[in-house]
Amino acid sequence: MLWRLGKRMLAPYFLSFPLEVEGELPPPPFLLIANHLSALDPFLIDALVPYPIVWVANRLIFEHPFLGPLIRAVNAIPKRKALPDCRAVRGIFRVLERGGVVGLFPEGGIPWNGVNRGVTPATEKLLARLQVPVVFAHIQGAWMRKPLWADHSRKGPVFIRFTLTACSSILSFWHSEWEWQKRRRIPFRGERRAEGIERVVFFCPACGRFRSIIGRGNEVRCLSCHKKWTIDAYGFIDGLTQEEFTANQESLLTAFCEHTPEIVFPKVLVTERTSPGGALRSFSFGPVVVNREGLLARGKFFPFSEIRGENTFLKKVFEYTSGRHLIRLHLEKDACLLLSLVRLRKGNVVQCPSSPSLR
Repeated sequence: MLWRLGKRMLAPYFLSFPLEVEGELPPPPFLLIANHLSALDPFLIDALVPYPIVWVANRLIFEHPFLGPLIRAVNAIPKRKALPDCRAVRGIFRVLERGGVVGLFPEGGIPWNGVNRGVTPATEKLLARLQVPVVFAHIQGAWMRKPLWADHSRKGPVFIRFTLTACSSILSFWHSEWEWQKRRRIPFRGERRAEGIERVVFFCPACGRFRSIIGRGNEVRCLSCHKKWTIDAYGFIDGLTQEEFTANQESLLTAFCEHTPEIVFPKVLVTERTSPGGALRSFSFGPVVVNREGLLARGKFFPFSEIRGENTFLKKVFEYTSGRHLIRLHLEKDACLLLSLVRLRKGNVVQCPSSPSLR
């Protein structure tokens, strides 16, 4: 009843988007897997699929003042991001056994760089146990319409292709919005395409100055050396992909950290909960410090050896687990930078990665 009402109200709005759709769907039950490129992905798919979809969603969404009640009303399955979650797996099988449709974005988040790569081991195990058809929804163009780091959307089409697929083809999936755009050359028009890019460009590619990059209108500017680059209607930065433009960020961050014992984020909202899915224990507003041994937040020190499941949610939250506590740091511009610092200090991937995904 609620699904029909919501679909009747929202579907016309999302179907008014410039959408191009291919493929057919089997009757339920089935698992619908999609690559994740924008916050609108589940709404666009919901508008196209004639059956109610029970989505697997990040637990953080359930705490949102507007989206939380809405997502609970449609019986979404909460999932801990970047960590195994047996309760979520049981919820998936429960829906499928009852003849329903489950929707899943295996990467768990939107990639910062517009590239989906592979699937997580947990998703691989889930697919191996399935006894129902698997449908893959291949989304293209949604990230170009609004990159994760961007403050503003652009105008352009989204393509979705539904395919009944074998698990093996999903395991080998890879999608790059940049390679797709090189082939298609579709304009995504907007007057403020560069605003927000400082979330992923920590150093000027020309002079190497830390935190000197800003986006203004369609221009990327360095406040130190005053060099400028233009993001064109196809998303390219002076003809370069984002990965090409930020190719030296990893080496610059590594060198910077070698000579900088502490990096301070002065104004951060910090919330702490018991994990998983526990009540809010405390919150505070103040500085967060990253040094060579760990992270200091709310006057409490978290050694890197005890930090697990570090990830970002949308573009303003850095999240991690320590013991039985789930810590979330709310930052306007620096969530990706903080993730990169923690992973560098832990000896993992330095650059802000794309989430694991599908093809």
